[in-house]
Amino acid sequence: MRSRGIVIAAGLFLSPLAAAAFRSPSSVADSGSSAFLSPERCRRDCNRQLSRLHSMLSDPLDSLETEGPQMLTGNIHDANDIISRAVENSQANGSNGIEIATEYNGHEFNGQPHQERQNQHEQRQRQRHIRKSRKNNKAMTNPKFLRKRTEALLNASGSPGTLKVDKKTFDWLLDAWAYSGESDAVDNALALLSRMEELRETNASVAPTVKSYTKAINSIARSGRRDAGERAEEILTRMIDDGELRPNTFTYTYVIDAYARSPSSKAPHAAQRLVDQMEFLRAHGDPDVKPTTRAWNSVISAWAQWKGEEMAWGHVGSGADRAEACLGMMEELADTTGNEDVRPNSYNYNSVISALAHSQEEGAASRAEKILERMENLYRETGDDNIRPRTATYNAIIDAWAKSGDIDAPDRAELLLAHMMELYETGHNLDAQPNVRSFNSVLNAWAKSGHPMAPYQAGDVIQRMEELDSNSELDVSPDATSFATAINAYARSQSFGKAQRAYELFVHMKELYDTSGKTSLRPNNVVYNSVLNACAFSIGDLEEQSEAIEIANAMLKGLHRSPHGRPDQVTYGTYLKVINNQMPEGHARDHLVETVFRKCAKEGMVGEMVLRQLREMGMEETYESLVGSSMWGEVDLRDLPKSVGGADTTVENFGSYCFLSIS
Repeated sequence: MRSRGIVIAAGLFLSPLAAAAFRSPSSVADSGSSAFLSPERCRRDCNRQLSRLHSMLSDPLDSLETEGPQMLTGNIHDANDIISRAVENSQANGSNGIEIATEYNGHEFNGQPHQERQNQHEQRQRQRHIRKSRKNNKAMTNPKFLRKRTEALLNASGSPGTLKVDKKTFDWLLDAWAYSGESDAVDNALALLSRMEELRETNASVAPTVKSYTKAINSIARSGRRDAGERAEEILTRMIDDGELRPNTFTYTYVIDAYARSPSSKAPHAAQRLVDQMEFLRAHGDPDVKPTTRAWNSVISAWAQWKGEEMAWGHVGSGADRAEACLGMMEELADTTGNEDVRPNSYNYNSVISALAHSQEEGAASRAEKILERMENLYRETGDDNIRPRTATYNAIIDAWAKSGDIDAPDRAELLLAHMMELYETGHNLDAQPNVRSFNSVLNAWAKSGHPMAPYQAGDVIQRMEELDSNSELDVSPDATSFATAINAYARSQSFGKAQRAYELFVHMKELYDTSGKTSLRPNNVVYNSVLNACAFSIGDLEEQSEAIEIANAMLKGLHRSPHGRPDQVTYGTYLKVINNQMPEGHARDHLVETVFRKCAKEGMVGEMVLRQLREMGMEETYESLVGSSMWGEVDLRDLPKSVGGADTTVENFGSYCFLSIS
């Protein structure tokens, strides 16, 4: 029956009481209940639980029966729609249980009038339409058109009659520049805003509104300039001083965004001050301003970048600590003020987890995992989809363990991956589905662990990914990053034969690419350089050294001939490391170093890594002759010659020099 379909789909998130309210009498009997739930108990539970469903379901309820729990990954935009559709279904099936919910239809839902919720639903629909229109409007992504149209509009503004000038065109261009990504976006947006201000005395129809100023602030926020926050706040101050303009939540949020995207060390303090100001305005009756999770997320992002401060007594402060503290402040505000728009959601939790992961502070990974436990507990207790941990949440914590350097980091990463698999396979959390990044983060944890079994464990992870993908259980086919990370696990290990093992992984990846044609498996510089790194740090006897050099030669030649990349400074620097570590001193090694450097200079790839490897070899005379300065002095890379005359620099000659020294 259709009413049973509702229970199957929604029962994962509704409490037993609320789920039972949607069952038909026959389904309740089937489940073994001795009596139908009282209307009062169902009403209380529905009122609490249905409010949490409004963001869970995005498709019509009557299709849930065929689609099942998979439908629960979306968002519903009007929870009242669940009730009305459920009523229709229950009437069609002669069900009595759903009558509890009919009292809410068309009246207040969780204390909010139905019409207000309908208005919010329509507003969200309009916002989605705007985003879709912006994405599909090629004119908004055409910088040449934008510059031409802006120039024409500004010129026409000064010469009435030559071109129609209206506010709609000004606002459209302000919005377009905000999302253009062009370096002159701010200058053009501010020029348009300034012109609107000039014209309002003679043409009130083009006077800038709050929306116009907000769009201009958004342009500044997206520029990433060091002074973006200050410039955005200047416009906010102008609006406030104007007296007739009332900045709204979006205006303040974009100013906070400007600070969050700015590299200024003062940015997080300013962002915190502004969100506090928003709360002050809300508390004192401003109907247009109130802090939201979106605004607070920008504050969290600003703190995440903060590195603390240097005081006379030492370094103080932690951005990760401040970011984590924001969660507590948000929860307290929601509890004490009743502003549910500020209660932390999954995006806020994820941002704090990412801040901890990137901080690499001692104990950061454990703290991140505690936040995950907190999210899971809250989700189990409330069923609130807004705090449901998702794939990105788990990936961020696995990444935190990978970067932690803790001795048990790879084991913790593996446990989290297994936890994700279990949640997904059992249907308890379909949004925890592991993806390629999940597995790559586990690979990274093994690669950085220094564990003697790390390369073999990394190989097992690659094999698991291939098996899951081939069995169509998960779309987690390993990509180039997967193989590069597994190869790095060999490079960092103390195992013998690491160059050969790394090369075998490379060959396997290339074969997969040749047979599947997947662009994600395309051999790139990172993979080639990873194999070279394994060759550079190979350990063993003369035979293993010879093998490492032979593989390094093959990789350098292969990258030169590859249609997917060219050797870069890392390639040449790592190849020089191979020479330094695997070849004995002598004329042949010196000759090869000169050949490699000339080739590198000819291609404009001499960088700090290349120069550092030359210094580590201690070849002072060779260094001075090639670089043109003392090995102990500073070198301006811009002054280095693009090419250096001398021996043949063709790649084919590299191998002969190498094996001359080994034989």
